[in-house]
This record gives sequence, structure tokens and C-alpha cells, in this order.
Amino acid sequence: MTESENKNTTKNGRTPSMIASLLVMGLMIALILLSVSLFGGGVADGPLQVSMTLATMFALCVAYYYGFRGSLISEAIAKGINGTIGTVFVILAIGTVFGTLYLSGSVAAFVYYGAAIISPKFFFVTVFILASVLSMLLGSSLTTVGAVGIAFVGLASIMGVNPAIAAGAAVSGAIFGNKVAKISDTANLTVATVGGLTIDEHSKVVLRTAIPTWVISALLFLLLGFFGGSGSGAVDITSVQDTISQYFNISLLAFLPIIMIFVLSGLRFSAYLSLMLSAIFAVVLAASTQHDLIVSMAADPSLGYFEAVLKVGIDTFTNGFHLNSGVEEIDQLFSGGGVAGMLTTVWLVLVAASFGAVTNYTGMLQRIISPVINWVKGPASLVLATMLTSIGMNFATADPYTSIVLTGQMFRQEYIKESLKPVMLTASMADSGTIFSHIIPWNIHGALFAGTLGIATMQWAPYTFFAYLTPIVTFVMVYFYYLHKDKISDRDDAEKIYGAEPTELPESTQLA
Repeated sequence: MTESENKNTTKNGRTPSMIASLLVMGLMIALILLSVSLFGGGVADGPLQVSMTLATMFALCVAYYYGFRGSLISEAIAKGINGTIGTVFVILAIGTVFGTLYLSGSVAAFVYYGAAIISPKFFFVTVFILASVLSMLLGSSLTTVGAVGIAFVGLASIMGVNPAIAAGAAVSGAIFGNKVAKISDTANLTVATVGGLTIDEHSKVVLRTAIPTWVISALLFLLLGFFGGSGSGAVDITSVQDTISQYFNISLLAFLPIIMIFVLSGLRFSAYLSLMLSAIFAVVLAASTQHDLIVSMAADPSLGYFEAVLKVGIDTFTNGFHLNSGVEEIDQLFSGGGVAGMLTTVWLVLVAASFGAVTNYTGMLQRIISPVINWVKGPASLVLATMLTSIGMNFATADPYTSIVLTGQMFRQEYIKESLKPVMLTASMADSGTIFSHIIPWNIHGALFAGTLGIATMQWAPYTFFAYLTPIVTFVMVYFYYLHKDKISDRDDAEKIYGAEPTELPESTQLA
């Protein structure tokens, strides 16, 4: 071996052993479980981030032991974090829009009218249906939960029903559109990673398993509305409406910022622009409809009204909205949002991305997954292995996008060997890891939803029925029917159908 080759081997390092790789993953899981047991619902306010940081430090020590040096590891981490920048900006934009939706009276109007219209018995299924429709239109679970989730969770408290179940229903509906919509980022990335099919073909295939899963989920939410999910007791709605009217000017105009989010998204504006432009519009609307509220929040008689609007608007962007009515229930309901309130979520996304980058770059993930691929014996076990790997990748990398790329690359050749159509691979990935990413507390989706809804992931995740049912329904349908239907004919060349392995993947459109 030449001196140059020897230097390169030392610089790049050796793939860690199976034992070392399992130790890294095991420590991460152990630290997370310890944090959850010690801090419960407050785990995402810092303890979870510290756990992920410690796990990353241990992974770095293992990487160093196996010869990976700082500069290359730093580059890998930087690349991993760079891939989350679009999501980070969306997280901050969601915090901004939340605060301004409170300020403009949008949430207040939603609660005011919703409390009088929606029956508690049909509350959960209504949330699920509306979130499903909106997510189909937007193609984004992040934007859907950001736009309507907080209003439904707030309304749940007023209706005397369980806010955690309402959150689970909102996230379930948001997942539906993220899975089947043709404009979904994750759907398009899945198709691009596998190759050999179009987004139309992929959407058609995932829809066939999404429909029965959606129906079962809707029935479960309907049953919960009739037989469970009640809180401590319904609040006097008339009294609540009277109290809301004392602090907010209630009118249908308050729904304009929410409508604007949908319109801009429908016009293919990025998630970031849709949210930020709507937040700015919400402040402008508040200036014309919430005069008394803005003056009281500015708390400075020396300021002109325009100056008061600027002060309150900037403070709401930064620190969120906090109503000081003196009524504890109302103050809790109308408080939240702001960029500052989302910083712990951003912290979690960054450290989780760092951990995923280290374990991926050093080959720890591949080391753990290799025995799974070797275990595959036939098409049924291949689909099962794909789904389990995709879910596991989301636990390990905390990033659905990285999970999609890694799983697709690792299993693509195996599907060609088994002569299964490309849609079998894309559907197996879309109906497992991409779905589960929404309910993993340290994943981008799970962390964002917890920060958005103000409820710990572990509290609402048990009620996200669509996430749990999808892999089960998909595998059953594949096993009994689609393994035969989606088999490539012996007359056709599987290699030719799949084509060359994709080298260029679509960029995220969250900031564009």
C-alpha cells in the first residue's frame, strides 16, 4: 500500500463493528427513555436535546476510535444540518404565524364560532376529516398542523374534550395528505430515489392502502367522540364567548390569515413564504380590527398607534402572544407562538441531524441494517424488511428525508432481483418510515408538532391511529394480493424498468 493510500485509509477511517454500532444506538435509546421517565411531558423542553447531544458525543468518540478525523466528520455534520435548514426556517415561521393568529383574533374567532357549531361527539372525526382535506390541498403535514392544529387543540379545551386526542386526529389527517398528495415533498423524494416510475403512479398505489386505513381511523375517532375522550367536563360555552368578546373583536374577517395560508400554498408558494406572508398580513389585519387589544398590549400611552402596532407586532413575532385577562382558562388558551418559543424545537432538530449524520457517514447504520437485508428470503420478507428498516432509520437519523434516501438506496437492487415493480418499494417506504416520522419525539415532524400544539409528542402520539394502522394495512394487502399483482413479468427486464440508479434528487421547496 502506498503512503498516499495509507493516509487516505486513516483519514476516512474503518467502518465500526456491529457491537460498537449497536452500543451507539443503544445508548441513544437508553438516554431518551431515561429522559422520558424523568421529565415526562417536559422532555422536549431540553432533556431530550441533552440526551441526543450526549449520544452524538459518544458516536463521535467511537468514530474517532475507528480512525475518522475531525474535518471529515465536521463536513458530514454540516451537510446533515444543511439539509434541515429549510425545515428550521419553516419551524420559525410557524412560531411567528401562531403568535399573529392569536393577535389578529383568528384563533379567538375559530374558538368562538366552533364552540357553537361543532358537537363534542363529532369533534375528533371532524378534526380528522378537515385536516385530511387540507393536507391533500397543501401536500404538507407541517403546514397543515401549523395552520389549523393549534386552533383545534384550543377549541378542544373549551369543548371539554381531550386535547391530546384532538392533536392526534389533526396529525393523522395531516399525514394522509403528506402521503398521497402529488405535491408532497416526501412523495416526490421517494419517487426520485427509487426511479422507474412517475409521481402519478406512486400516488395511485399509496392511495389504495390509504383509503381503507383512513376509513378505519375515522371510525375510531368517531367512537372516541361517542364513548371516550371527555375532559374534566364541558365549559359554559356562552360564558366563554362573552369572555372572548371582551378582549377580541370577533368577525369573519379574522379567518382571512388562515385562508391566505391555503391560497398561497395552492399557488405553489413555499411553506416558509406562505406562513411568513400570512403572519405579516395577520398583523396588518390586527391593526385594523384589534385596536383596543394592541393599545393595551403596547402599554405605553406616549406611543402613537402606528408605533404601538410596530411594537406589538415585532414582540409577537419574537415572543408570541400572551393574553392577560385574569381568567386562567382564557389566558392559557390564548397564549403561545413566537420564534423564541420554537428554539427548543430547532435545537432538537439540529442535534438529531448531527447524530444521524455521524452514524450514517461512519457506516454504523449500514452495519446494523446489513443483517436485515441478508435475512430477506422472498418478496414478502423483503417488503417487511423494507418497512422495518425505514421505520428504524427514522428513529436513528431523526430525519424522514435521510431515511427515504438511505432506505431506497439500500433496497433498490433487492427489489430488482425479486422482479417487483418500483411502486412496491416506494409504497413500502411511504407507508412505514415516512408515516412513523410524524410520531417520533426527536424526529423533525414529531418535534415540530409538539412545539406547535403545545402538547408533548408522547401524549398525542397514541391517538395518531393513521400512523399505526398504515403499515399493518399495507403489509396485509401486499401479502395477500399486491405481491402478485405488482410482479414484473418474466418477459420484461427489471433492470431496464428501474433504469440507472438516480444520482440527482429534488431539492426541498420549503424555502423556494
